[in-house]
Amino acid sequence: MKAEHANIFIRSAVEVFQKESGIRLSRRSLSTKTAPIPSLPVSVIIGITGFVRGQVVYSMDTNFAYNAAKGMLPNRLPEEARRLINSAVSEIASMITGKGIQVDFLTLPTVYIGLISEIGLLEVNIAFARAAEG
Repeated sequence: MKAEHANIFIRSAVEVFQKESGIRLSRRSLSTKTAPIPSLPVSVIIGITGFVRGQVVYSMDTNFAYNAAKGMLPNRLPEEARRLINSAVSEIASMITGKGIQVDFLTLPTVYIGLISEIGLLEVNIAFARAAEG
């Protein structure tokens, strides 16, 4: 996997969470894994197709997800924000990743980056391989 592919998602995650939820992220860790399996309880899995194929998995702890939803829904009561966590997290993942994507599960070498904020953790698992030329 080329670093430029991973950097697009990392940079976009930092920018979108700051803009949409007011959450400032900073790098906590960077490593590689054999597959993009999430380790935190709230996850969004995005499949990537095109000249590269792969997956991006945004995974976060419950507190992070709740505060991201609250940031996106500033005029909602806390209980209403809790009910809308999945919708808000899915929408923000869509903003980061883009439109018109196909989701499927793959086993590919994965770059893992852990990001931390004042309200919790976000991990991004990025797995890509160049699509077979046909």
